[in-house]
Amino acid sequence: MRKNLYLFILLMIICSITTLATAQVTKVVIRGVVTAAIDKLPLPGAHVMLLNKDGRVVGNAIADMDGNYSMRVETRAGDNLVVSYTGMKKATIPVKGRMTINVVMQDETVMLEGATIVASKKTSNGMMDINERDLTTAMGKVSMADLEDGMTAPSVEDALQGRIAGLDIAASSGDPGAGMSLRIRGTTSMTGSSQPLIVVDGFPYDASVDDDFDFATADEEEYSQLLNISPDDIKEIAVLKDAAATALYGAKAANGVLLITTKRGTVSKPRISYTFKGTMINKPEGIQVLSGDEYTTLIQEALMNSGKVYDPTSDPEFAYDVNQPYYFYNYGQNTDWYDEITHTGFSQDHTASISGGGDKAQYRASIGYYNANSVVIGTGLNRMNARLNVDYNVSKQIKFSASMAYTRTDDRKNYISYFSTSQNVSNMAFTRMPNMSVYEYNEIGILTDNYFTPLESPQGKWNPSSSSGGVYNPVAMANDGYFQTLSNNVVSNLSLIWRPFSWARYQSDFSLNVSNNKKNAFLPQTATGRPWNEATVNRADDRDGEAFTIYTMNKIVFTPDLGKMHSFQGLLALTTSDKRSTNFRMTGGNTASTYLKDPSIPSRLTGASYLTSTTTLQQERSVGVMGSIQYSLLDRYIINGTARYDGNSRFGKDNKWGLFPSVSMRWRVSGEPFMKPWRKWLNELSLRASYGLNGSSPKTNNNYKHISLYEPYEYSYLGEASVYPSSLELSNLKWQTSTQVNFGLNFAAFKNRLNIDVEVYQKRSKDQYFQNLSLPSTSGFSKADVNSGSMENKGFELSVNTVPYRNKKWSISFNFNLARNVNSILDVPDQYPMQKGVSTSNGQYIRRFELGQPMGAIYGFRYKGVYLNDNQTIARDAAGEQIFTYDANGNRTPVRMRFAYPTIDYQFQAGDAIYEDINHDGNIDHQDIVYLGNSNPILTGGFGPNIRYKNISVSAFFNFRYGNKVINQMRMSLENMSSYNNQSKAVLRRWRHPYEDEATAPTDLLPRAVYGSKNAYNYLGSDRFVEDGSFLRFKSLTVKYTFDKKRLQKTFLKTCQLWMTMSNLYVWTKYSGMDPEIALTGAPFNIGYDRSRVPRTLTTTLGMSVTF
Repeated sequence: MRKNLYLFILLMIICSITTLATAQVTKVVIRGVVTAAIDKLPLPGAHVMLLNKDGRVVGNAIADMDGNYSMRVETRAGDNLVVSYTGMKKATIPVKGRMTINVVMQDETVMLEGATIVASKKTSNGMMDINERDLTTAMGKVSMADLEDGMTAPSVEDALQGRIAGLDIAASSGDPGAGMSLRIRGTTSMTGSSQPLIVVDGFPYDASVDDDFDFATADEEEYSQLLNISPDDIKEIAVLKDAAATALYGAKAANGVLLITTKRGTVSKPRISYTFKGTMINKPEGIQVLSGDEYTTLIQEALMNSGKVYDPTSDPEFAYDVNQPYYFYNYGQNTDWYDEITHTGFSQDHTASISGGGDKAQYRASIGYYNANSVVIGTGLNRMNARLNVDYNVSKQIKFSASMAYTRTDDRKNYISYFSTSQNVSNMAFTRMPNMSVYEYNEIGILTDNYFTPLESPQGKWNPSSSSGGVYNPVAMANDGYFQTLSNNVVSNLSLIWRPFSWARYQSDFSLNVSNNKKNAFLPQTATGRPWNEATVNRADDRDGEAFTIYTMNKIVFTPDLGKMHSFQGLLALTTSDKRSTNFRMTGGNTASTYLKDPSIPSRLTGASYLTSTTTLQQERSVGVMGSIQYSLLDRYIINGTARYDGNSRFGKDNKWGLFPSVSMRWRVSGEPFMKPWRKWLNELSLRASYGLNGSSPKTNNNYKHISLYEPYEYSYLGEASVYPSSLELSNLKWQTSTQVNFGLNFAAFKNRLNIDVEVYQKRSKDQYFQNLSLPSTSGFSKADVNSGSMENKGFELSVNTVPYRNKKWSISFNFNLARNVNSILDVPDQYPMQKGVSTSNGQYIRRFELGQPMGAIYGFRYKGVYLNDNQTIARDAAGEQIFTYDANGNRTPVRMRFAYPTIDYQFQAGDAIYEDINHDGNIDHQDIVYLGNSNPILTGGFGPNIRYKNISVSAFFNFRYGNKVINQMRMSLENMSSYNNQSKAVLRRWRHPYEDEATAPTDLLPRAVYGSKNAYNYLGSDRFVEDGSFLRFKSLTVKYTFDKKRLQKTFLKTCQLWMTMSNLYVWTKYSGMDPEIALTGAPFNIGYDRSRVPRTLTTTLGMSVTF
């Protein structure tokens, strides 16, 4: 009995404990609002976690735009709510069974000798973590949270346009994946690239373009620097501008640095996110060109003005003779070629990610797919990407970080883009004969499925020896001729972080970058119409490029605690880089079928070799040793010093190493005691100054020019094979150096609702690299590379960020930035040609290296209109009086205006173009060439508001360029009236008869039509085609709706956002071309040419983002 009683009591105790435990574990919804104590405003993005008594995360949430949070969790005794927010003290609140917990966050402040110091967010320059308020260098930053809703392009450069002062970005075309010209504080090299270094998560990013990319002939449309990085994986982007900031990155950072930080996992439950963007790309509006009938009339008139009589027998293409059905049907159309090669484009972008983790490990994995069909038929882009970021805390002292990214891109373009960097299918579409048919009519007038590609037409034929390729059927070229680039890129990064002491941190980084780039181009016979016995038929080209880069860095960061008055951070680091690249090219012609596209397939032709191949192998190694310190006194006086010692394998032994120091400082004026009366509204007032040197290694096409190279000699000596030195040993080739001075001001007021940053700088580059300069024949060599020449960039930058109004329901902010850069050439080597171009030929502009003038300066004649009658062709002196001469009979006769006397000696006639006679000698020649403008903009920038009301937000952004000149080369092609090319509707205003009464002549009259480029000189390089490229672009408008979390609690979603973005809504400009935004490459003598590539058209994007 007693035993049963004990058993009963034991069972009752167990049941009671179980019931008590069950009662203590309750699944409830905890909700509340997170606000700031200083202004009672909500804190969107605050991180809210529920921790159990063991410190484990059992629930988490992120505050919405109104500061609201909620989470469904199981609560137990001892649970604490932990809330964190940047710049605020972490709040820990016991739950104690409550279901509504409102949190008021306090500023994280310390007191120092009467000055209040508010903690700020730390930022990384890739080497050290420094409070943003303590930065002594010039840096601009943008968060992807402000950009991602309006992102419609596959690479982030497009969204960065106009966002950061001093970063000038110009698109090379509107094709998806097309490259962009990035300039931080102007062009820095006369012969090489001015693109900045890209650093991702602290690792230099090896872009798809090799350092040896030939920018002298390159087309920047061929590549995009950031295409391999998905915008959805990016957290923020910072731009390092001055030498003190970029000195840490050595030789490749002389043009500035883009620091990209990718998203990583946080301490939270797994969060699955999915984002979709669907975009419609509007079909571009082409230039209005002549119809078939208008074109035929123009050609006949041009032939007549050149002294030729139109003969329908020799030119049946313009006869419209029904008795010749081949010509009547095939040359009797009104074809709009540009309309034929363009259509509405579409793109889709999918991204899925999962992130989370605990105290030990955090992770984020993502996968994405992007597909776009461009507005030009036969072109488009596919991209697949994946990324994994993992952080693992072995202990409080040891941490591992690893990341791996893979990207595969398939970029499709037309063949002509491969053949010629200056031509594209749009050029031919505008100039192709409009009376031609797209498809061929047979002899009885029935339309066939075959492209009409005659062997030869009045315009000419396909000619591969021509730089432009000659003429072709644009639709056939777009559909059948293709140029495909397949790229695979794998980047693996690994970091070990060890904290042996609280004041010391050792970090070892290792990065492996493997990239493969394969280009395939094929030109079938159907695209050109050439006969089957030519090598240009079924031409196939294959290019394979591989690059293998290893980067390591070992660094020690010291952060000793020196008390409240002093702050110190030191860095010692060693970096190494080893890059090997191989390239293989094979070209073949006349394969047996249009389906056989491999160049290794034997040609049908015999008697000659139609298969060629080339191979290159290159390697570059570099080592860098650096040290950096930052010291702060009283939180008011901050100084930073950096020195980097770089070595590079491209130099000879005498100049292999270079030392590049920098120093910068900051004075926080607002922290001074005398500023105390203004601290109620003044948050920050600081002055900065920096000075530093950067070095650049040679960007040559041969990594071994510092040693003598030998090649086999065609002759033997005493029966033995011989060799000879093929290049001069360049043992004295040295570092190109850039010296930069920067002064800055940072101002923040009204609880940081107004922030103003100002930068003023001067950057001077010397010992620039010039390749293949002529040498005296007595040296035994004809050419050599030298260090010579210098260039200067100077200017200012202004950034303004404001929040005029904000409460729980409303938030209104406005951002504005402005930059001015002035580029000047200071010195050019004597052996380098100072001028390029011919002044005696139509269609050419003189390009010069003129001291004191900028890179991109335009020179040419001044266009003054049209000679209305014969009397106007009489030459006049400076006073406007007629100039006379005497003929052989002694008769006094007026002098007629001439061109290029005595070499060409063309006499201008009524209807010809008038050019200003600068020296009034009656002869238009090189002495009348003047400076016409600058291809570089005077001002660049952007601005836009962001408005939020409850769950609805509206953001708009505008970017602008002002003061740059653009050569409208397409307009020149469409208004010259000197060939069989089609012309624009503007030529309907051409001169056709003399105007004796000059008042009756139209003010916008164009010169007469004259066939033959040497029969008249009506389209010389002049300011007639130089236009103002200034523009204000309504870049984007986004409307977004965020669903209330309370409503989502009944679903499986945690967050849900829907938005619509319209991009490139409108452009305000005086420019007459299709798009005033013209990118400048780093080619010598480069100027702003507009060749009417695919413009950036209106796009409409519908987006959705959900989190599970």
